Amino acid sequence: MYKDLNSKKDIIIEFIKKNPNATYREIKNKLHLHVSRVFIDGMKEAYKSAGVKPPRTFDIKTKDEKRKIIIDYIRKHPGVGGHTIAKETKINPSNVFNNIIEAYDLSGINYPRPRLKKSKEQKRQEIIQLIKNNYLLSADEIREISGLNPYKSFNNFKELYNSAGIDINIKNKRLIKKQQKVIQFIRENKFATQREINKNCKTHVQDIFNNGIFDAYKEANVDFPYERLRLYGIGIKSIRDNAKRFEEEISVKLSGYGKVNRLVKTKRGFADVIFERNDKKAVIEIKDYNQKDISISQINQLNKYLEDCKCNLGFLICHNKPKKDSFIIGKNRIFVLDVEEVKDLPSLMDS
Repeated sequence: MYKDLNSKKDIIIEFIKKNPNATYREIKNKLHLHVSRVFIDGMKEAYKSAGVKPPRTFDIKTKDEKRKIIIDYIRKHPGVGGHTIAKETKINPSNVFNNIIEAYDLSGINYPRPRLKKSKEQKRQEIIQLIKNNYLLSADEIREISGLNPYKSFNNFKELYNSAGIDINIKNKRLIKKQQKVIQFIRENKFATQREINKNCKTHVQDIFNNGIFDAYKEANVDFPYERLRLYGIGIKSIRDNAKRFEEEISVKLSGYGKVNRLVKTKRGFADVIFERNDKKAVIEIKDYNQKDISISQINQLNKYLEDCKCNLGFLICHNKPKKDSFIIGKNRIFVLDVEEVKDLPSLMDS
């Protein structure tokens, strides 16, 4: 929230009175103010305070509410087409019904146009048009919108994309869909942490955006909550102390099985432990993570230490290991162990 809140409210209210169709972005760009930091209920409260009738509703409607609006509109305007419905209600019927015929059926109104059986080419063209409008649609989503099975008209999505003149590979499509899911989650949860995003979107935000969570917030057009970082800063020292204590405890355990060299400098940083046993050597990283998950970035960092130390065996020790707990990268093998499995490290190393 801003200091001198009342004056900021007055500025926004005056702007809305002069610009009754003002958007959140317009206010931000012209006044350099964020409505959500001044009014608890955002744009809805701002318009109400200004005594101006909003140009649109600021409430997010459920799917059932959208379906009801379209059904009521059809009952009042029998014979209306999907394009007109979308224009007048600001809701695309294809987003909430399988097709326009279903909307008419649920309205109890006879669909005015004949239900002609589509030819194979008509089906192909309808699917192509859907993909041109939204190239991220899956096969299930195409079936849900149009009632057509894309695999009956095309051998695979590569053929479909070629027919639609779209140049994209499946890997990029998956990445974009993951990014969009994260962006939507941030827009709905403007103070989301990295852990919350990863858990709810079933991904690792740090791996799908170049600059991790910061890029995700930027793409969502939401200001990153630096206030939260400052708030958490109080606990940083205790976190460091806990991590140091955890590393010492694990190092003591390891010393019972072999020689432990701590904080060994490599070309690309400091390895937590270089462990030697029976003429074999392993690089060990110790992570005291309680509030976030082990991700591929920690595995890649350990692999860099293996390359720097000319060693092909690494261990990452943590509190809660991920489902995938072993990795082969080139000639290097990495195991992820939890605290209880440290006792298994010697046998893994000897084998």
